[in-house]
Amino acid sequence: MHHFIVNPKSSSGRGIRFWWTVKDELDKENVPYNVSFTKHIGHATELTRQICQNSSGIKNIVILGGDGTMNEVLNGIDDFTKVLLGYIPSGSSNDLARSLKIPTDPVKALRNILRPTKFKYLDYGIIHFPGTDYAARRFICSSGMGYDANVCNEVQASPLKKRLNRFGAGKFVYIAIAIKQLITLKSLSATLIVDGRKKNTYRQVFLVSNMIHKYEGGGLLMAPNADPCDGKLSICLVHSMSRLRAFFLLPTIFTGTHIKHRGVEAFNCSELEIIMGSGAAVHTDGEIPAVCHHIKVSCVPGRIRMIL
Repeated sequence: MHHFIVNPKSSSGRGIRFWWTVKDELDKENVPYNVSFTKHIGHATELTRQICQNSSGIKNIVILGGDGTMNEVLNGIDDFTKVLLGYIPSGSSNDLARSLKIPTDPVKALRNILRPTKFKYLDYGIIHFPGTDYAARRFICSSGMGYDANVCNEVQASPLKKRLNRFGAGKFVYIAIAIKQLITLKSLSATLIVDGRKKNTYRQVFLVSNMIHKYEGGGLLMAPNADPCDGKLSICLVHSMSRLRAFFLLPTIFTGTHIKHRGVEAFNCSELEIIMGSGAAVHTDGEIPAVCHHIKVSCVPGRIRMIL
């Protein structure tokens, strides 16, 4: 039995259109399945918990949605050893699909799931929020504090994103807001503690991105050397540069060459503690679960069993 969790509103309705295509294929092949549609933020987490609690044996869960829907499902799994994930991307960013080379054609993605030939055990990240009431949050692609989180926060609230998604042009909203945020963002001081040992303080921090996969923000190659199976976080830290220099640096993120520039540090670690000088938005796979000044991020290796 395949359990489908569908976000019908992903990418302004692409999700429901993809579902009807997938449903036709399932019915043609007489594949047994059940389907649940998300109705609000956090609903995919609730649906996943219900599947995990009410179904015996290995749960074949197929997500049809974007990176945010996948994030919610990840946070609803209670026992990873009893879950096999499939993914049919229908979001506006699809960074996970880009990283794993999962087809964006729903029929091709479905065929891979129904006739799996390759599985992979993937890492995921988890964030704790010391001294707050925020619950710990898992992420599958990326998390961050500062610039990228501010961009995600504004993109989620932008009505323009919904309009452009109808034409498959939602990524242009990310670019426009990224430029705007670069002009208005205030850099913060931050202390980073790497693997509980190495401690450094930086006075002008634009962002700290904690990556499991290479991409975020709809194709930004934030961590070109990231490997989702190595048990490590790939960190991108940008600090100590003028706004003008940061503006000219921005296009290089599309090619991953930003890590070669002065003021950009790229390194791997198992755990990272970030203490900002003041409160800042935190994102997990493009969603904003918290605004705070202190987080602990770690990598949980090889727990997600996924069909590729």
